[in-house]
Amino acid sequence: MLPDCSQGDAMNRRSMEIVLIALLLCGVANTQTASDDWVGIWHANVGSLPTGTLTLATDTGSLGGTLVLDIISREEGEPQVIASEPHVLLNLSVSDRTLAFQVKMRHRDGGSVVASFEVKRTATDKATIHCTDCGRDAPVVELERSL
Repeated sequence: MLPDCSQGDAMNRRSMEIVLIALLLCGVANTQTASDDWVGIWHANVGSLPTGTLTLATDTGSLGGTLVLDIISREEGEPQVIASEPHVLLNLSVSDRTLAFQVKMRHRDGGSVVASFEVKRTATDKATIHCTDCGRDAPVVELERSL
């Protein structure tokens, strides 16, 4: 008579299922970690003047957010924020220490243009942001994450 291995096979199958689930969860956790490292509110300032806010979250399961650009006027001598433009991030991607995205912006002539931005991490809570297709004089601005 052959030994009954059905209980052992069931236990081995169950153990393999647990190991497989654990491996899948580790893969998901590793994928989320790169995006989770960017989550927060990033403030752009030039001197003491705010110039924008980048807000990033993973509420939908993937990284997304908004960019609020402050409009600065220098007409009355001292620079001051006169308006703010909110934008939803489009085509967001994370690669190593760089975050890239696009925003749809209103053009002065009434139309719209898609602008590409690149954010490069310089420290845990510091980065730089640059519009890569906004012309040669587009500044590279420091960002700092608030917790």
